[in-house]
Amino acid sequence: MFNLSDYFEEALALLDRKSLCYRDRLDLGGHIVDLATHSPVLRAQFLPALAHLASESESKSGSDANLTILYADSSGTTSPLKAPPMDLFNGQGYAATIDQNDVQIFYQPWLRQVFLYSRLRRIGLYWVINPEEVPWWETTFSFRIIFHWWSRDQDLQLMHAGAISEDGKRGWLIPGPSGSGKSTSCLQLLLSGRYYLGDDYVVLRTKPPFKVHSLYQSAKINHDNFDERFTDLHSQLRNPQNYRDQKAILHIGEHYPDRLLKSADLVGILVPRIALPSVAKSTTSAVSAAKALMSIAPTTLHHLPHHRTEAFSKISTVVNAAPCYQWLLGSDKHLLTESFGRVTSDEGRKNA
Repeated sequence: MFNLSDYFEEALALLDRKSLCYRDRLDLGGHIVDLATHSPVLRAQFLPALAHLASESESKSGSDANLTILYADSSGTTSPLKAPPMDLFNGQGYAATIDQNDVQIFYQPWLRQVFLYSRLRRIGLYWVINPEEVPWWETTFSFRIIFHWWSRDQDLQLMHAGAISEDGKRGWLIPGPSGSGKSTSCLQLLLSGRYYLGDDYVVLRTKPPFKVHSLYQSAKINHDNFDERFTDLHSQLRNPQNYRDQKAILHIGEHYPDRLLKSADLVGILVPRIALPSVAKSTTSAVSAAKALMSIAPTTLHHLPHHRTEAFSKISTVVNAAPCYQWLLGSDKHLLTESFGRVTSDEGRKNA
């Protein structure tokens, strides 16, 4: 019988901490996150999406960190980490038959990478056989599942959403599934002079005062949409040779450091929906919290299957506390940015 606690101990023992010579410290909304690896290749893959959160504070042997993530490949372990039984896991990497109240695991056999987390120790582990096998998308939301596990015991919730601020202080959550227009809207608003916190995943503070924290600086746009709307940004692509096979990836902090925010007060939620091609104008209309919740929660819970009950409760708390709007996205990019300016201005006057 597979014992998850024993498996975590086995994985932890393989990671000789003395060999984890590449160490980085992040500040995520006041929470300290320590990263450590033996591999300069893995570090070069996973750190850039998180680099804007770099902290200048010094680690005290890791004892003061709120979360520690150790990551390695087979070249940095005394022996390969044995794969868990593949028949226990569904297509999302979740094993419903394993008790995951303390130690948690995410495993998709065909990707040959394992994520683990101990709630008691607040230690996350990542192991992959070879750095060349790391899927490209994993490096755009580095250690996403570990951050989700960790947030369970914090007043925080990882959200499949973007976030933009009009004034650099107050942020608007822009949630939605892939294809809803959230990434395109966030990038377009950034280029129009707004402030960016993320376009794919952000972290919410789920108790008052509600806040949205940036987690990743990597923007991702479908290649056809990029070629249609953002061709002048080609020189900023992280993957110019591969973006048509993957997605167009840009690191916002490298090119727009003054408009990349780490945190903002959450003042509202805009749920995007793409209008018919014949509709040029973008419009907003108020929607109930219940309707907004049904547009927001499923995509996050689908991607992050662990502790869904707690996650749904946190998401519900935030949605019920914030004004919610449906944002119908027209084809004219200038009218899109104008509609964002109108709704944020109206809300600002309401709260003044």
